[in-house]
Amino acid sequence: FTRDVTMDRAFAELRNPVTYKITENRSDGKKVGYIRISEFNSLVKAKVEEALIALKRDGANAFVLDLRMNPGGAFQSAVEISSLFFE
Repeated sequence: FTRDVTMDRAFAELRNPVTYKITENRSDGKKVGYIRISEFNSLVKAKVEEALIALKRDGANAFVLDLRMNPGGAFQSAVEISSLFFE
């Protein structure tokens, strides 16, 4: 006995995993840019790059990378992001 089955595939829309803002202007001259990454997906590297450019344009010279409550995701994306913070 054989039976043909048709399955519909549902694709979840990828959401921008990055939010950012200037959070602090310190008395020592540091202007702190805050970057929150909610998950590691295929969009994350480009979005972190955009955030860094925008924050630097706004005068940020120190950064906080918030990964709290991040469930993980694409390992390669996490590795790629780390390279953005090394010269």
